[in-house]
Amino acid sequence: MFVSIDCHRRKRRGFTLVELLVVIAIIGTLIALLLPAVQQAREAARRMSCSNNLKQMALACHIYHDTSNKLPPSGFGENSTAEGWGRKASWIVRIMPGLELKTAYDGAPMVNSSFDFVNAGWAAPGKHWAAAMNMRAPVFNCPSSPLPNELTWPVNGGTQALGSPAEIPIQVTDYAGNGGTTYIGGTLDPHPEAFWARSGHNAQNGVITMQYRDYPVPAFPGGTIGFKDVTDGTSNTVMLGEQGDFHENSYNDHKDSRASRVSGGLWSCGTGTPDVSISNHVVTEFPINYKGEEWWCTGGWFDNTESWVNTAFRSAHPGGAQFAMTDGSVRFIPDTISFRNYTALMDRADGNVQGNQ
Repeated sequence: MFVSIDCHRRKRRGFTLVELLVVIAIIGTLIALLLPAVQQAREAARRMSCSNNLKQMALACHIYHDTSNKLPPSGFGENSTAEGWGRKASWIVRIMPGLELKTAYDGAPMVNSSFDFVNAGWAAPGKHWAAAMNMRAPVFNCPSSPLPNELTWPVNGGTQALGSPAEIPIQVTDYAGNGGTTYIGGTLDPHPEAFWARSGHNAQNGVITMQYRDYPVPAFPGGTIGFKDVTDGTSNTVMLGEQGDFHENSYNDHKDSRASRVSGGLWSCGTGTPDVSISNHVVTEFPINYKGEEWWCTGGWFDNTESWVNTAFRSAHPGGAQFAMTDGSVRFIPDTISFRNYTALMDRADGNVQGNQ
């Protein structure tokens, strides 16, 4: 009988086990090669989004300056008002209209031009609790940050009488204002007008600074700060910076030490008294992405921020952090920058141009 050899040729031959393992190994290798590139692309997109957030906030500060002929102050000291104890609003509240957040801004009742949030006590914002609880704006958070975007704070009894629950969630921001540096910019020499308070070492040589303080005597002349006072040049002076990552200390503890992590979150200017206001701004004493302990933060009453008003600017972006300069531009500053150069960027009027040291 004649049998065609074409029948044998048409039989399909499958993969052997060895060939299948080789194919799987090749696919695994390709994925391993491509994954870092994908992760880098995603991080680049997140970093661009973060840069855009800083840009929008910087431009909102410019809008505030155009309207008020001054830059937004970090805050005022708290005081007693006819309606209760008043904790003042942060600089972030003041720029909300420039960020198309006027609805939230209008929902926060103010009793005077100092932006009192009355009945605040030591807890969360008072009469404006509903606006604070309901507002969530992506512009205030870095997409690369592993930190929570909100925290829950108790509300005092006086505010609960207004219909508030016992606790409310409030947004916390990954960005902070430049309150200055404890050094003379461009040097490692202590600033002669820096002073110690419960919140750390303070100075008012930055851009987002306290409106006033009255201790110690004589008082440091705070007052209104405008572009005219940034004599080192608006392109040479930081206005805002990132705080979007954990603080790691020598014990490998990971702490959320953002300047916004206080009662009232991004809404409040801090604990209140003129010399210790600490919220939402940083007085630089340590390098970018600083790791370690500060000697005054070993169990103190405000240990939850690790270094109080001096908590370092830091980010989850590899190698440094992003900053908005006073002219509105955004710059990535590596954490390898000379610390003298870094202090020059934080001091608005030291006479040192960054890069010359």
